[in-house]
Amino acid sequence: MDRKTFDNKFDSLFTRAESLIPEENLPDLPFMALAPDVHDWYKFEHELWEVGENIRQFLSENKNKLNNSQIDRIVKICLDKRAKRGRQSFVLLLGRKMYCSYSEQIVALLNDDDVDGQVIDTLYKMGAKEYAELIEPFLTHNRAWIRNEAKRYVQKYKK
Repeated sequence: MDRKTFDNKFDSLFTRAESLIPEENLPDLPFMALAPDVHDWYKFEHELWEVGENIRQFLSENKNKLNNSQIDRIVKICLDKRAKRGRQSFVLLLGRKMYCSYSEQIVALLNDDDVDGQVIDTLYKMGAKEYAELIEPFLTHNRAWIRNEAKRYVQKYKK
């Protein structure tokens, strides 16, 4: 795929993602019946998450690399709390060593319940090894998969 086509497709996906984010921060929905410690999802969260996954698939199918402007758009969605859990797939997009320079922005989301597990996974995949002390408290998280991500990170990067 040539660069112009790639950029246009990326821009189209991203414009869709940005349009899904509500203008104001919405309250959490009630807890799910099957997962009493997890809030239900708004429809836009599912749709936004899916756009992030579509971007991941698009990137894996094409050899073009993201430019700084495109990465900045990803980071902007990651940091926008109005997007709630729809941001999870966008945080995961940055889980590559080439994006390690964005680790300070991503680690700022570590205490955000909507994306904390994805942040730990992304920092691990980035090779961002300076955050073990911040991740250690997640070794006792109530969700097993987040505990496991924290354990993997701490085992590899704790000095």
